[in-house]
Amino acid sequence: MTPLSDICPVCAMKTEPEIPSVEHNKMYFYFCSEQCREMFIAHPSLYSTKIGKERNEILKRRTMCLAEPLDCGVRDLLIPYLMEMMGVKEVVVEGDRVHITYDLLQVTESQVEKALVEVGIQFGDGWLERLRRGWADNSEEIELDNLAAPPAPRYQRTPL
Repeated sequence: MTPLSDICPVCAMKTEPEIPSVEHNKMYFYFCSEQCREMFIAHPSLYSTKIGKERNEILKRRTMCLAEPLDCGVRDLLIPYLMEMMGVKEVVVEGDRVHITYDLLQVTESQVEKALVEVGIQFGDGWLERLRRGWADNSEEIELDNLAAPPAPRYQRTPL
């Protein structure tokens, strides 16, 4: 049987010794990637409980508008780069749009945006696109916070 310290709490893959551990509730958690470590730090109670280990995927499909269309060479490099991220299921590039499907429990849109910026991709800067990205980031954070929250107590009441 594999020790728990050898299993990443976010994605259940084998941990890597070079990724720093995180202490939460007097327990140490180990990770397979920096991306999983970031997800754990943002929502530790979602990944540190038994409930968190029995979860399903939460698939999201987002479209990101870029400042300009990508040429074929950049597109052919970008798709495998994004597919290497934990939780990314599908990437389709059509002109100035990137359609991405991912598991919210392993990666967020803001992490995908950060990866795109790191490789030099620029997003459309119109107010509507900035509003859409902000809304998506906020709604994902709320959804993850709700999943991490303990269930509300239920009381038996007699009907009126």
